[in-house]
Amino acid sequence: MRVIVLVVSCLLLWAPGAWSQIEPEQVGTATLPEPGANWIAGITRNGAYIYDAVTGDMQGLISLSGYTSGFEVDRVRRQVYAPELYYSRGVHGERTDVVTVYDFDNLSPVAEIEVPQKIAVLRFRRHVGMLGDNRHFLVFNMTPAQSVTVVDVEDREFAGEISTPGCAMIMPVAERDFLMICSDGTLQLIQLDEQGAEANRERSKKIFEVLEDPIFDRPVPTASGWLVYTHSGKAFHVTVDGDDIEISDSWALQGDEEDDQAWRPGGGEFATVHKATGLMYMLMHKPEEDYTHHDPGTEIWVIDVKDQRLLERIELETPAYSVYVTQSDAPRLVVSDEEGGLHVYDAIKLTLDHTIEDPGPGAAYFRAF
Repeated sequence: MRVIVLVVSCLLLWAPGAWSQIEPEQVGTATLPEPGANWIAGITRNGAYIYDAVTGDMQGLISLSGYTSGFEVDRVRRQVYAPELYYSRGVHGERTDVVTVYDFDNLSPVAEIEVPQKIAVLRFRRHVGMLGDNRHFLVFNMTPAQSVTVVDVEDREFAGEISTPGCAMIMPVAERDFLMICSDGTLQLIQLDEQGAEANRERSKKIFEVLEDPIFDRPVPTASGWLVYTHSGKAFHVTVDGDDIEISDSWALQGDEEDDQAWRPGGGEFATVHKATGLMYMLMHKPEEDYTHHDPGTEIWVIDVKDQRLLERIELETPAYSVYVTQSDAPRLVVSDEEGGLHVYDAIKLTLDHTIEDPGPGAAYFRAF
């Protein structure tokens, strides 16, 4: 007992001096620097990690819900919009679905817009989309019935829900229009009015067989439209003129070389296009069996979309699940590998710039910030 009392007494005598040497923590709110042209955000289960792809430095973190598909950035209003799902007891209890409005400068939530309890919380780039009018934000729903929630971010209110049975993904076109991929082998165009209600709906011709060669739910935007492609590597370029859906003739991502025909696209978000140059970067692998569309890529193929030809192949040391190219004049190609590594390439020279150390939880995909 005497020993215990003596030790406690010594600790009490020592503690004031020790505490006096500790610098008090300064509490405050930091302001995000103005984002550069090569800033990116990685969507993870713990939020969105924001990096400068050129320096590799982390710039900020948006503390998103663990149940979210991603977000869109509004540079005009300097806000970020994210569909999020919450349960009153963490992982169970009463469910609430909202589109959260985050302040662009300090990444803090400033408003919530309640929406129907239907948000599809799979982390896909094309489960959210901002239309060209910069007013209507779209969220893909699945219960498993498919629909799209329309949110008016200007008035911060739920504008309505559009039923889209058998159709998924959100591909914005024009001011208030968007395309979707449908399970019957067609594409669907939905056009909205100024209030965000459906004004017109059109279907394309059938371009794929869902049981024989399904199309990937990873469409990629180009300078003038969208690229869609099948599991075998058959690609189509899609544009919209008024209410007409215009689809190019199909072409093979693998080109004409016989040795390349066995290669297939695959991974997570495995394709991206630099709009100004028309270069597409796609993760490819050489499967030994069918149904390998989720397998990581062992190479990055650089494809000229306009000329429809393979330009270069980059062999990867570690297979990768996700790629994203920034849209600057000096673009960077960000590659997320299966071991959690994050690598940045010069997208024009096709050389490795650097690897971002300790990038946090593995990102489902990257997007511009």
